[in-house]
Amino acid sequence: MSNLVVTTRCPISYDRAGGKVTVRKNAGGVSNSLDKLLSKEGGTWICWGDGTGDREHEVESHNGYTIVRLFLTQGEKKGFYDGYSNGTLWPLFHYFRERIKYAPSYFFSYENANRKFADAVSRLVTERDTIWIHDYQLALLPGLLRAGGIRNAILFTWHIPWVSGEFFALLPESGAVLSSLAASDAVTFHTALYRDNFVGSCNLLLDRSEDYAKKAFAIPLGIDYEHYSNTGRRVKNPFPENRKTIFSIDRLDYTKGLTDRVLAVRTLLERHPELVGKFSYVLVVTPSRTSIKEYINAKRELEMNIGRVNGEFGTVNWVPILYIYKRISEASLLSYYMHADVALITPLMDGLNLVSKEFVAASRHGVLVLSKFAGSSEELKEAITVNPNSHGEVADAILLALTMSREEAFSRLEAMKAKVKKRDLHWWLGRITKRMELQIAEREEFGQV
Repeated sequence: MSNLVVTTRCPISYDRAGGKVTVRKNAGGVSNSLDKLLSKEGGTWICWGDGTGDREHEVESHNGYTIVRLFLTQGEKKGFYDGYSNGTLWPLFHYFRERIKYAPSYFFSYENANRKFADAVSRLVTERDTIWIHDYQLALLPGLLRAGGIRNAILFTWHIPWVSGEFFALLPESGAVLSSLAASDAVTFHTALYRDNFVGSCNLLLDRSEDYAKKAFAIPLGIDYEHYSNTGRRVKNPFPENRKTIFSIDRLDYTKGLTDRVLAVRTLLERHPELVGKFSYVLVVTPSRTSIKEYINAKRELEMNIGRVNGEFGTVNWVPILYIYKRISEASLLSYYMHADVALITPLMDGLNLVSKEFVAASRHGVLVLSKFAGSSEELKEAITVNPNSHGEVADAILLALTMSREEAFSRLEAMKAKVKKRDLHWWLGRITKRMELQIAEREEFGQV
């Protein structure tokens, strides 16, 4: 079995500016895991070349495998990526009904972009390849490949939440999306809830004579535990020694609950004025989708509320929230993970949230406050779980984390470390590979190949 991986994001991109070309590594758990798999076993990675210098690298050898980039026009990008992917599907699958945008032109662009990916796969796939497709931007790809006569085994991994069948039915193209995904041999999710919601959607909207549960699986993504937990790493504490530090890092997105988090800190200080000057909340936000109106507005709202809280409770020598809006280095991130007293990770809805696992692996003594709506909360039961919509509940959780005994904090952390270590990146890849081997064997048994 060989691998043909398909994603929108490439593992590396080339950016041209001022006559110079820089190489940008597209970091992230999924990208890192796929790079490790293909580096070990070889194969082909098809992706969208969105870097300004990518056209000069349409096909390249990288780490023992081949990257093949396809390209979209600005109009195609606007309809496919900004429009249908992030304007329609993203809010839909995070239960943000009021943010969902419907436009026939969006779906037209989305279908055409998926067709470009299908053409590339059809051109490059070999008889031995297993096709592994990733995420909501490419939901029509399995169906297009089957319609084009591709009989290879297809695995689809869905990385964001899957909503209830009744909510998913709001999508005008729900039948087309589901029929396409159901054409895969296996569809994997990061939690049992999302898997069950997918099966429920299929039973509600598709032919109920098929047992969709047989091709849907919950296999949560793991991290490179050894990398994050390197206990021999000597890293200087970047935080002040005389106060506790709360830390979070998120991509700028309205699903992350950033403003609610800031307002929870305000609630904490209102209820407990004795905490003024006793902690610092280091809020790191990574720029994302900077050209999309919703994200521009989300940044403005966040910064307005940070200023409000700092102005209301800050002193000459202290402000409660230290706001960093930029990409930080991996070395800085590791030092923050290792030395923070509390990680405050409270998305309103999240498919998994690898930051929570990275913090657990790297932390030496920290307490994790985690949204019950993050997929990782299904595994990390020892975290302090909260409803991020309740500022009071989050405030109480922060207080508990700041005042927790070292013994209890250590006990919780060690239990979570054991889980993250057991279900690491290698475990995830192994489970995925084993699942596809079983699906292929079943296809051969029933003469479907």
